[in-house]
Amino acid sequence: MADGSLAPAWDGVWDADGEGAFMIGGRCGACGGLALGLRPICPHCHKDGTLAAEAVGRRGRLYSATVIHQAPPGFEAPYRVGYVDIGEGLRVFAHIQAEAENGVPAPGPGDEVVLRIVAVKTDPDGTARSGPFYAAVEGTAK
Repeated sequence: MADGSLAPAWDGVWDADGEGAFMIGGRCGACGGLALGLRPICPHCHKDGTLAAEAVGRRGRLYSATVIHQAPPGFEAPYRVGYVDIGEGLRVFAHIQAEAENGVPAPGPGDEVVLRIVAVKTDPDGTARSGPFYAAVEGTAK
């Protein structure tokens, strides 16, 4: 996991606790539906003020990925992004491990992945910004 002093690239998307990094989900107290992120209205039953924060996405399965070769300002190309199925019908778009790390190959579609928080972009003033990054779980990549 990244140094906790990195500023988040996007507020309210992820957090960390004693078990590690997680994406912030919202569970509806009225219908039990789960959404990625907290919002005023449940996207399932449309009730107002019923979502409570819940840790989601510590692990998942890579659905698909691609390599970005022309990056927007603040990002360094090439880098890999993709969709990760994180359970209960949720799919998140995030940065994905692109190359082997410590002998663990980059994940392919269907491989189990684990969430880490790393520097994903740099502001014009040089401030590194952190965000979600999914890496292969040792022993599961094909």
